Amino acid sequence: MGTLLRNIRPIVGSVGTISPRFADGIIIDVVDGTTAETREDELIEGHDRLAFSGFTNAHTHLAMVLFRGLADDVALRAWLEDHVWPIERTLRQEDVYWCTLLALAEAIRGGTTCLADMYFHTDAVGRAIEESGLRALISYGIVADSLDAVGRAELTTARRIVERWNGAGDGRIRAAVSPHAVYTCGEDVWREAAALACDLDVPIHTHLAETRGEVDEWRGRTGESPVAYLDRIGALEAPTVAAHCVHVDRADVAILAQRGVNVVHCPKSNAKLGSGIAPIVAMREAGVTVALGTDGAASNNRLDMIEELRAAWMMQRAHAEDPRALSGREAVSMATDAGRSALGMPEGDLTIGAPADIVLVETTGSHMRPQHDPMSALAYAANTGDVTDVVVAGRTLMKDRELLTIDEERVQSEVERLLRRHRA
Repeated sequence: MGTLLRNIRPIVGSVGTISPRFADGIIIDVVDGTTAETREDELIEGHDRLAFSGFTNAHTHLAMVLFRGLADDVALRAWLEDHVWPIERTLRQEDVYWCTLLALAEAIRGGTTCLADMYFHTDAVGRAIEESGLRALISYGIVADSLDAVGRAELTTARRIVERWNGAGDGRIRAAVSPHAVYTCGEDVWREAAALACDLDVPIHTHLAETRGEVDEWRGRTGESPVAYLDRIGALEAPTVAAHCVHVDRADVAILAQRGVNVVHCPKSNAKLGSGIAPIVAMREAGVTVALGTDGAASNNRLDMIEELRAAWMMQRAHAEDPRALSGREAVSMATDAGRSALGMPEGDLTIGAPADIVLVETTGSHMRPQHDPMSALAYAANTGDVTDVVVAGRTLMKDRELLTIDEERVQSEVERLLRRHRA
């Protein structure tokens, strides 16, 4: 008969408690919390819990949890070329599978229900996500200077990944085409990647204008900003998810708005790598959809969306010297609704007909009391330890803080075994 989620308090909408019923992945009824009677196969008690549709981590590299704490205080280019890429060249499918599962366990514990991953060995990523029960936009990161044999092979792999995974997991998994960045893919590769995305009706997912050095070098080489360059060659014709966009000027922001580019702000990663603070207030004012992402754990150390949304409003206010620069409500929206929109996922709310994507947050801790406004509590007071239950498409992935779809102990053991192999 389905599941009853009894006596929860939504972070938006109802001022009291409600009890949603869901079956076959959809919310089929919502009744007043005080009148709900149990007649379902399963009951989830939501007393003293806030409820929302979960966080969307709109840009990450899941398997890079392997690099958590490696070369923490190094500039981006040196970090990639001297520390990350040499190890990545040795990784196998199974390595990526276990590391992805470790990241997904962390994501579920933190209340994430949807995410976007860009990496390689993408079949292993898709397999892990399918088993976990989460929603995701996945993609193979294309790196190629030209349309030589290597470039053609990269695009062939990207096509195969889309054809294999787009719509998998009963529709929970979507796929994208991911030219890594302007500085790792030649112009002809970019043009072919954009054409491929349009042909397959999937989005582009890329890194864009992340560091000042990247932008200055690109201007010196082409006379254009990376944003203007991609616009000129037609690469923004496909729906685009652009991570970072830290160093963009007014003209760039106008292009992003005009082309409907979805920007993913990664404040902690950008801060850790010394990349800067993205002008997301100006982007939002121009009409750009701005979502939030953690980036990989290698450049953030945590896949914690509560920390991420908190970093977003903190940095914007400190930079602008204005406490109104980005409200807590706006930051939560960026971490939830904006992300789902950017990734083309179904809208999440607690109404009849909506997907049964639900996260419960406990409010009994002293740091959550007293509570005047549930949205404020989530934006300013909660932490990932408060997340108790996670449901995606009607399937319970975590109940009373116990993971149900991932064997966390085995996953940790497998990743430790992998580390021992690399150290040897």
